[in-house]
Amino acid sequence: MHVDTQRGYDEATTLRDILHALATNTDVERVARLIMQAALRATSAATALLFSERTTLIEQVSKQPMNSHMPPELSLIDITALGAGIHHNPALPTAFTTLHPEWIVAAFGVDDRNSGESPLPAGLALGFDGPFQLKSEIEAHLTVLAECLMTALKQADVNVRMGLAERFTDALLSSINDPIIVFDARSSIVTLNPAAEKVFRVNAGQAVGKPLRDLVQADDLLRFVEGQEALTEWSNDDGETFIPHVRALDDTAGLQSRVLALRDITQFKKLNTNQNEFMRNVTHDLRSPLTSMQGFASMLELQLVGELNEKQTHFIEKILAGIAQITALVDNIQDAGRFDPETGFYEMTRSQCDLVDIVNRIVDNYLIPAEKQELTLAVVAGDNVPVINADTNMLERAIYNLVDNAIKYTPDGGHIDAMVECRDKHIYVAVRDNGLGISAEHQSRLFKRHSRIPREEYKKIKGTGLGLFIVKSVAQRHGGDAWVESELGKGSMFTISIPLVGPNLLVPEN
Repeated sequence: MHVDTQRGYDEATTLRDILHALATNTDVERVARLIMQAALRATSAATALLFSERTTLIEQVSKQPMNSHMPPELSLIDITALGAGIHHNPALPTAFTTLHPEWIVAAFGVDDRNSGESPLPAGLALGFDGPFQLKSEIEAHLTVLAECLMTALKQADVNVRMGLAERFTDALLSSINDPIIVFDARSSIVTLNPAAEKVFRVNAGQAVGKPLRDLVQADDLLRFVEGQEALTEWSNDDGETFIPHVRALDDTAGLQSRVLALRDITQFKKLNTNQNEFMRNVTHDLRSPLTSMQGFASMLELQLVGELNEKQTHFIEKILAGIAQITALVDNIQDAGRFDPETGFYEMTRSQCDLVDIVNRIVDNYLIPAEKQELTLAVVAGDNVPVINADTNMLERAIYNLVDNAIKYTPDGGHIDAMVECRDKHIYVAVRDNGLGISAEHQSRLFKRHSRIPREEYKKIKGTGLGLFIVKSVAQRHGGDAWVESELGKGSMFTISIPLVGPNLLVPEN
């Protein structure tokens, strides 16, 4: 009785040590050896051997069996064929029976193959030098030890997978050149990549666990992260420019972690600046020779240096038409760079601006091409259109482009209306024609740079695809917008809207 009590106490103490090791120690080899020691004590076996079908840390233990000179090349047991449970003297390879006449094998993890978990078949084999009686209490004890070992193996497998996932995540973050910061619901930093370390001049080891505010010392970026402010671009003190994005991580642990990603567009900004500077210099340098050619060709046309015959007059007209086309091209290229609401360098000069007067002047002074003499052009203006505080030069260029486009793309005999009206605290300038119309597919691209409609009828019409981009840029610089309404075969209407608010008003609102 005393022996049984002592044995029960020893088993309970051993199980306590094993459970403590499972809870506090991720070293599966240590846990496995505790289990094997417990099995040896409980059964007085000569040998304890662990084996697994998967390469894990436990396999190191199986190559170093306890209380035995068992060779490492010993064949492993086919657990799947054996089946789960406690087996007394099952069919084993000859190497086992040569070493010990009797064996008990506790196989487990086999049933996981049919569950949602990844299978991890393993076993504990105990070898005896003489006959052994498998009592129910020993079988129960071995079952508990086997379950503990299964738990240790699964935990080790999870640790291996987590380690791989962490290394993969670290490698992925390190390979991304844009700064990335992961933070939790309390805005404490979870991790950051080397690009973020460089931008914010901090070491990841020092930053992890600290508040995001300690790292990102920029109020506008912090307000964006908290959803208090919209931010399309953010620049640091080093002149680098980023597009910020914040995304919530889809985690099942309820940590509510988020990711701040800063897309580095510094090089694109520099390229765009260089391109604009180049175009500004080119267009400026082209104006002097164009003006000179225009002046001398006009003198020839006016016969100020002698009379011209009919053929010479025709040639001079062609030269002047070509100069006009190049001048218009230079103007559009320059305006597209100057007026761009994102990258433009043009500084608006606001003054009293009468849009009705601008539309009338453009329509009255426009020279309709000789091949479109049957085209009619009219102005329709409301009586309640107020004078506004706007950049007259910009609006003249935008409205001219609308009228010019309508005349170029409307067949001879068509009709064009240039309309101005005031409603809903906006002034609308629209140019409507009854030309060929535009499909919905092409309408969405019309206001982008260098966009032209790929249509057979338009191939002979000269243009840069910048006119409508300029129109939209001018509207946006005044807080408005531009759009098109069109239907194939029924013509088109292009509209600019200017809101009657803020700086567009001559007299501020009360």
